Amino acid sequence: MPTTRFVSLQRYAPTGLITPDHFALSEGEIGHLEPGEVLLRPLAFSVDPALRTALYGTDNVLAPAVPLGAPITGFAAAEVVQSENPSVKPGDIVSAYGIEWADLAIWPPRQAEAVFPQLDRIPTSVREISHAVGVFSSIGGLTAYAGMIGAGRVQPGEVVVVSAAAGNVGSVAGQIAALRGATVIGLAGTESKRRILTERLGFAAALDYRAADLAAQILTYAPAGPDLYFDNVGGHVSQIVMGLMRHPGRIVECGQIASLGDPDSLMVDTKPIVLNGLTLHGFTVQHYADLLPAALDDLIGWVNSGRLIPLETRWHGLEQLPAAFAGLFLGENVGKMVVLTQ
Repeated sequence: MPTTRFVSLQRYAPTGLITPDHFALSEGEIGHLEPGEVLLRPLAFSVDPALRTALYGTDNVLAPAVPLGAPITGFAAAEVVQSENPSVKPGDIVSAYGIEWADLAIWPPRQAEAVFPQLDRIPTSVREISHAVGVFSSIGGLTAYAGMIGAGRVQPGEVVVVSAAAGNVGSVAGQIAALRGATVIGLAGTESKRRILTERLGFAAALDYRAADLAAQILTYAPAGPDLYFDNVGGHVSQIVMGLMRHPGRIVECGQIASLGDPDSLMVDTKPIVLNGLTLHGFTVQHYADLLPAALDDLIGWVNSGRLIPLETRWHGLEQLPAAFAGLFLGENVGKMVVLTQ
């Protein structure tokens, strides 16, 4: 039988940072296709912090544990090589969840217990294959759109704070708020990232989230307090921002990357929410399924017209997936972290 290379997890990491040596590049056989199955050649892998919760070694509310030694799966764009599925044919370019981190992969993955949705053909209006797993995907731009417009209900003239603003979702969410007429303050960890936010993406201000006087700096741009906080990090930074917000401010809870290395720390101190009369709104993109067709049209139109700039950090080669994933938690990405195979 033909073989393929794949990336697997070699040991669990219940706490702390993930490093490339938690993973291994292995080789295995590709079986014959069964009815309904498709053989895919991945073109672009989405590298996402949510995978961290599957590496604890125990099933949890966010994800089941990844089996040791088995191919890791995630969201990717791929070319159909062979098909026993009537919905697609060889040569189609598709995206899907559950695609193995491999040179060639049978979909849906045979070892997975989850039921994966259908393969989606990538529209021809998508000019860059990396955009299919980033700005135009449900774990990138569509989440930013659903969170900022659906959950956040951003309005012209409001002051919006976005944490991890140079990241995958934050960079798009902040630009959407600015397109809607809001004043956007981005939080980012390096001077180069903060320059990108103000000089390329049109943010009104970009602040160092580690600054000792972060609260005072935010109040310089929002003297009465922010109206909306788009939270991608959780932890201490989010408590500072929530303590400054004015009634009836809204918090959109999108991510908790600051807490993903500690499964017991996914908690929020509710005192500023109560004292400032705030609304905390958790969401997933599925909660706003009715928005998604218009969201995709808007995002493609904004990107193709140059009104929205997708930020990407690109790696090349299957073997780079472990380093790319570890780099997420070291702040090495600007925008979407993606691994291309060509």
